[in-house]
Amino acid sequence: MRTLLLFDGLGGTNDNLLPALRGLFATPENAAYCQVVRETLDQVAAYLDPPAPARSGPADLPLRQWLGPATGASDEVLHNSVSAGLCVHILQVCHLQPARRRAEGVVGSLGHSIGLLAAMIAGMRLRRMDEFLDVAAVCLRLLALTLVRGHQLTTAATPDADAVDRYLANARRGAPPGPMASLSGLPRDDLRGIVAAFNTGGGSLSVSLANSPDTYVLSGAAGELLDLYFDHEALFERTGVSWAFLTTTIPFHSAHLAPAAERVGGDLHFIGDLPGGDRLRLPVYATDGPRNLQGSSDLVEEFLNQVLLRPIEWELVTRHAIDDAAVDHIVDCGPGPAARRFTRECLRGSARRLVFEPIQQFSAAQATGGQHAVSALSRPGRAAQRNGR
Repeated sequence: MRTLLLFDGLGGTNDNLLPALRGLFATPENAAYCQVVRETLDQVAAYLDPPAPARSGPADLPLRQWLGPATGASDEVLHNSVSAGLCVHILQVCHLQPARRRAEGVVGSLGHSIGLLAAMIAGMRLRRMDEFLDVAAVCLRLLALTLVRGHQLTTAATPDADAVDRYLANARRGAPPGPMASLSGLPRDDLRGIVAAFNTGGGSLSVSLANSPDTYVLSGAAGELLDLYFDHEALFERTGVSWAFLTTTIPFHSAHLAPAAERVGGDLHFIGDLPGGDRLRLPVYATDGPRNLQGSSDLVEEFLNQVLLRPIEWELVTRHAIDDAAVDHIVDCGPGPAARRFTRECLRGSARRLVFEPIQQFSAAQATGGQHAVSALSRPGRAAQRNGR
């Protein structure tokens, strides 16, 4: 079989994520990788100005503590995009260690949003553990600073309290108002027209993700997203359009994050260097268009542009990746079901026969006495169902 590795983004935050991470950190064969993770997070915390523990989320617990065996931390810590993004990435990269990777028949990799970074590491096919750990540390510093800067520079204006109450009183699902909202059931041209008309009145919303032929994500200030929703609430209800805010705290894939990308550019002396696209031993596919990143001269710039600034065109890139690499087998590297679900929807009607297989990952909930059971973390949890990304 010709296999494409598929990595989820922030849609991978589900009820199994923290237990699975704790299980991996308690497994002896992961000790070297987990030590590098801890040291790297400490470096990031010391680098930030002012120096502080890497804290995010309502529990105000350092990430290292979330990964401990018994912290009492709830899944609510994953409602913050800094902590959620780090957890997703740390889990994905753990399963790319040279001794654990599945090499048979892999012909390419593709990552949804922040999953692009794990896809890049997979594409390097690193064979030596010391080299892998060096690259993993650089990538973790890159992701941590990208998420922190994005969070710091996201507009913090609080939406009108009455508007929030009105929305929550009528909303059937989804998170409270935030900087990203998922919308499905509306033709793309109609949605673009609605957004363009709204922006002529001073708004700055964007269609930031096209996840499937009829599922999109808008990015912008939470107050503006609420205004657009209320402006078209009757239309949405009449036509059966589904709307839900996402559990994200950063407006990814939008021009709003241009200052964050520039700020991370000033952090590169701390982050370190990544190899160029010529070091990718397998095709790694971009998410903004039909491109193979093996032709890119700067993978750090690619990551910043594609995750912070450029919209995702998932149907276009998945069809290109599968045709370009002649894929007939997709291994879903999780940790959630979102990327797999979007890919299935985008490939509906394709003449190519594809087999989807979820990667098996260790579950902390089933680890006992040094023995571990294997479970599919990619089962959807409540948090994943709340998060359309």
